[in-house]
Amino acid sequence: MLFLFDIDGTLLRRMPPAHRQAICDAAEAVYGVRLSADALGQTAGMTDTAIARRVLRAAGVLDTDAEAGLPAFFAAAAAAYERHVPDDLRPYHTPHAVEALTWLRERGAALGLVTGNVERIAWTKLRAAGLDGYFGCGAFGDEAEAREALPPLALGRARAVFGRDFPPARVYIVGDTPADVACGVAAGMRTVGVATGPVHSLDELRACGADQAFADLRGLLALEDGWRGA
Repeated sequence: MLFLFDIDGTLLRRMPPAHRQAICDAAEAVYGVRLSADALGQTAGMTDTAIARRVLRAAGVLDTDAEAGLPAFFAAAAAAYERHVPDDLRPYHTPHAVEALTWLRERGAALGLVTGNVERIAWTKLRAAGLDGYFGCGAFGDEAEAREALPPLALGRARAVFGRDFPPARVYIVGDTPADVACGVAAGMRTVGVATGPVHSLDELRACGADQAFADLRGLLALEDGWRGA
């Protein structure tokens, strides 16, 4: 069995605004657009590509110019994040995150990521949180604007990294927003909503069609035993 986790709101929450500030720094460095962290608006469930395109379009940057600058923007954002991120993000774990990840790994589950974060930011964030060692691969927000494009990328990488096949119906997408659920549904994967993020309630996650919805990641321990070792 393969579990693909979102990061923000799912594994970590209530962090200092280092990621938002990094996006603002990169927008100014690459496009000459000055932003405040608050100007990014609601970003839950969005990829960093989608966030960048939204704020740049609102600032009057042509879509063609925005697209051409994205590689430099992602590199600048990652470098800025490394400057701004606190050394220790362990205080920002969501409830039972380590317990759930350890429990899954001990039972033979493969663990990966499907996150809206730029790849370099994602790994920097997880290292600061002491969680990077749980994950073997992932798909990231600098690879596509639409979150629905990410699960197939993560699945292909998981097959290569872990050396075994994972039929989509035996893959769980775990996240805190309806966008996480929707991207799993689009890929034919199973979905788990966790109400650990800042925006969406348990009832909302149930209503959007998640196969399972829990108050926090400890709910993963309640999943049926039939997948163990698969």
